[in-house]
Amino acid sequence: MGTSSSGYEGFVTYLSNKKVPEAKYVEDIEKLVGDKDPVAVTNCGKELLAKYRFMEKSLATKLTSLHNKVPELKDALTIIENIHKQSSDGSGEIYTYFKISDTLYSEARIPTTKTIFLWLGANTMVEYPVDEAMSLLNDQLRVALESIEDIKKDLEWIRTQVTNTEVTVARLHNFSVMKKASSGSSGS
Repeated sequence: MGTSSSGYEGFVTYLSNKKVPEAKYVEDIEKLVGDKDPVAVTNCGKELLAKYRFMEKSLATKLTSLHNKVPELKDALTIIENIHKQSSDGSGEIYTYFKISDTLYSEARIPTTKTIFLWLGANTMVEYPVDEAMSLLNDQLRVALESIEDIKKDLEWIRTQVTNTEVTVARLHNFSVMKKASSGSSGS
């Protein structure tokens, strides 16, 4: 959807700051159709609409994923802050319960530590000093929250494009029906 030779001329405006073309409101449907088949032009609009909806669904999936990631990061930060507090207080060991299954918990004793092991993904675990681990997780949380805001803006923009394209497709359909009706009545 990034090049102007995409076949969507008349439907979209290509903006230099966006990778996705902006759907424009078509003032003159008759001019858009011209001497082309109205059904083919309508199908082109439907294809563009399907692409916008795919992008919308993709962004919504990313947003959901980030919304699920934020509580995990906050929980990990809380745990690391507690461990940091315990080790800096000199309070000694931490006693806690951890979940083994839905209804089974076990008591755990966590000795005072100066390092934390973090899962980075792809079966990779790295040992960090407590301060570095807190810094890393704070950065990841900040980036996740910023990404959520960016994706919300992008979703709003894509939804506007979907609406504009739906209006154009509906108007194209109505034009096509009127053209068939007028050619049917003039042919009798």
